[in-house]
Amino acid sequence: MNDTRTCNSDITCKQYDRTAGHAWPTDQPLCDACLDAGQRDIQALVYDYLDLAQLHEASMSQAITEKTAGSKEKQMLIVAHVEALQAEMVHVLTTWEYELRVAARLSDLEAPAVIPDWHTTISNPPPKLKVRAGTAVQRAVGIITPRVRMLSRLPATTVCATGVEDEHTEVTGWQAIHQLQALHQRARANLGRTRRILSLHGTCPNDACTAQALYRLEPGSFGEDPPVWCDTCKASRAYSDYEHFMVHLEWPEQVQPAVAA
Repeated sequence: MNDTRTCNSDITCKQYDRTAGHAWPTDQPLCDACLDAGQRDIQALVYDYLDLAQLHEASMSQAITEKTAGSKEKQMLIVAHVEALQAEMVHVLTTWEYELRVAARLSDLEAPAVIPDWHTTISNPPPKLKVRAGTAVQRAVGIITPRVRMLSRLPATTVCATGVEDEHTEVTGWQAIHQLQALHQRARANLGRTRRILSLHGTCPNDACTAQALYRLEPGSFGEDPPVWCDTCKASRAYSDYEHFMVHLEWPEQVQPAVAA
């Protein structure tokens, strides 16, 4: 292992060393803990896409008229920001599915399995397979999830980051994993599965850090007592210690464990 290189996740690394103030040393773009977390988040995108589709259903306060014109199908309300998020999920997943298929030399699903020689010409290319968005998401996740480590090693590739209307930018494989994880977090936020992060006043409990902002998760249930942490050095303390700090303007001494003789 080359100790001079660290995980590219930086302060968001799952094995961030708070004492040394750097991410986990590794000779790979991402450490094993970050790869495992990325694999779980990418695998969950299939369920996120299905759950987001439920937000398009009309609620009791959004009753739809029974009168239809031109179609006998039931009308469906489209939530614009949810539809945009789903479209971005499809685009990002299928983009990196294709890059992985090229890198792993897998079959290309853009063309039929059997193509007659007379059909393939410059003016008459093979027709693309039509697939539903949900099927494309499931297929892409099935390709990417077991190959997350390979994806993290892909070099910078010129892609449209979030949609076909974006400008072409260079994105590396490990950045793509972070992008897919961010899509999972955005989906959870839209589904109401996240908690607010409260910003608190005060200085970092770590003497070597000069940060002036602290954070704490909103309690999710009665009796839960989330800790307070510094977003710069990742130092954390119990909320009772923060209450002591707000009264006395100093952090209480941490009790050191006794050393056995």
